[in-house]
Amino acid sequence: MKTKLIIIMGLVSLSVLTACSNNESVKEEPTTEQTQSEQVKPNNGVVSYHGKYLKLAENIDDLEKDAPIIVKVTKKSEKATVTKETKENLFPTDFYTMSEVQINNIEKDDTGKLKENTTIKVLEYSVEDVSVDGKEYDLTIDGYKNMEKGEEYTLFLEKNPEGDNYILSNAIISKFPVEEVAENELFLDDGEKAEGALDIEEIYQDVYQEVLTEYSE
Repeated sequence: MKTKLIIIMGLVSLSVLTACSNNESVKEEPTTEQTQSEQVKPNNGVVSYHGKYLKLAENIDDLEKDAPIIVKVTKKSEKATVTKETKENLFPTDFYTMSEVQINNIEKDDTGKLKENTTIKVLEYSVEDVSVDGKEYDLTIDGYKNMEKGEEYTLFLEKNPEGDNYILSNAIISKFPVEEVAENELFLDDGEKAEGALDIEEIYQDVYQEVLTEYSE
């Protein structure tokens, strides 16, 4: 049974999230309002915003059921987009990375449109090395770390209804390195979660072990 997981939304207005998903299992409701008391603070050069999810799949069965597409891919390239909307926000709250990936293997494709050895674009929830007042920061949602170029991943996806790209079907618990990666290297916060964030990373670790077992070659 799926457990309702609610994450407090501090301040985020990501275009990647507003165009995100019709999936009934994942609902994201970003807000653009930000009070002085809600100003986000960087932690070791990482600015991590809290997403708000009414439900997230917390095991591989629910993850597979809710994802119309499951593929193994290799990341080829990326293009970051960052918008600083207002002078009141020191750090940008509108950002995403569009990653181009090559499909190596198709585990599931309810759309019937994907082909192996072709490329697709996938929206990701972080941007690294953003210059703010002369310093560089990584911007992310709940510590999400983008795929690395040349590395292989198992992705749980759905088609973005708003564009010619694909989105993670279960928010940040949708992308898993094929080769097992150390726990402190899976997220941008290096295991130091922002104050007030629920432990999505712990759920991720549990699901990741299931994915490694289920989709190992």
